[in-house]
Amino acid sequence: MIAPRGYLAVAATTAALLVSAYTLELLLLLASTIAFALVAGEILLFHRTLPDAASFAAVREEWPSALSPGTDSFTESSVLFSGPAPVLASVQDLLPDALAREGAPVLPPRWWTPGTRRRLRSRLRSGARGSHVLGPVAVTLWSPRRLAWEQRMFSDTRQPVQVIPPAPISRAHRIGPALFTRVQGRLALRHRGFGSEFRSLRLYQSDDDLRHVAWRRSRPGQWYVREFEQESRQDFVLAIDVTPAMLVGVPGTNALDRAVEAASLVTAVVARSGEDRVGLATGTEQLRQFLRPSRGSRHFRLLAENLAYLRSEEGSFELPALLEGLTRRLRTNSHVLLFSSLRGSLDGLHLAHARFRHRGHHLYAFLPQEAAFYPDVAPSAGAKALAWARAEEQDRAARLQSELRAEGIPVFPYDRRGASGRVLETYTQLRAWGFA
Repeated sequence: MIAPRGYLAVAATTAALLVSAYTLELLLLLASTIAFALVAGEILLFHRTLPDAASFAAVREEWPSALSPGTDSFTESSVLFSGPAPVLASVQDLLPDALAREGAPVLPPRWWTPGTRRRLRSRLRSGARGSHVLGPVAVTLWSPRRLAWEQRMFSDTRQPVQVIPPAPISRAHRIGPALFTRVQGRLALRHRGFGSEFRSLRLYQSDDDLRHVAWRRSRPGQWYVREFEQESRQDFVLAIDVTPAMLVGVPGTNALDRAVEAASLVTAVVARSGEDRVGLATGTEQLRQFLRPSRGSRHFRLLAENLAYLRSEEGSFELPALLEGLTRRLRTNSHVLLFSSLRGSLDGLHLAHARFRHRGHHLYAFLPQEAAFYPDVAPSAGAKALAWARAEEQDRAARLQSELRAEGIPVFPYDRRGASGRVLETYTQLRAWGFA
């Protein structure tokens, strides 16, 4: 192909030929003819003497196929030239825009002699979750005066990479030793109740069943009842607001990313508990996606994939509409863990939440503290504006939390450090006591 410089050279020499022919200046005609012949000869000779594709060999160094959002990493590729004659070439590593680059992954045009190997190293920051492709590596051959060029793409240097939450969702579909034990870490998998395995004795209360009185251990005025272990299976639903309001913060550590991390952690813990079931719901003005609470390797894998590729959608989040949709779809009593900034209208929340609770469901709201999702700035004229904006957002968050708590909805704020700790503590309390 002819480069812009080549088109300009051809146009200039052609114009000189026309002018010399019009003016009949012999010296100008001779000079313009020689210049035109040199330009055309370089372009034609370049395309006729191009080295074949086997003259270049490009290799991408080993690189992790999965990254966590917000992590830094490096990618390196090398190109070896083994052609018969020197060439002028530049190298570029084509990287996706979703992976923010620091440093130019381009080598400018240089002369390559046979046996020359050059490396290209780039620093990447994984931002948006999902599947991306690194590469391919492109080598651009130039004519000596850069009048023409030809590009070679090395498709074998393409490498897929997934940006997924850091929770251990890759093993979420495997049932761990929690299936065979009564305690996993600090999390009790059984509750106190009337089951099949003896737990302890305690004093009789007026509402106890007489069939569980330990007659041999009791005496007049001091009655004891037997307590037994009871298996407990509960249903959990991870409800995530996917409106643009959840993108507050720095990419990779914004409110939506932190919500996905916490939801992935719950999925992994539930998968290891051996009893509970977990589902997923996403919403804007209405319920967008719903996966019914379930178990099994296929279900956990589906949950992990949906969380990894979760994207923001246009619209405003309507909590009453989400509760109405979940009330119609949930068949058993469920704990709904909601991650939302609640920027939409709350009109009708009281009735929607009353119907939701009447069906035996419970809602727990994890709200991002938007004022804490942006890092501090150096003292400047913008610092006062940032402080004012944070104060306004803190007032809004306080009013919102008061309104939700007035409806009997527990609220758990989180900042840019993440919600995983709060979510795990809430799940532990629900698992042990049935409420949080």
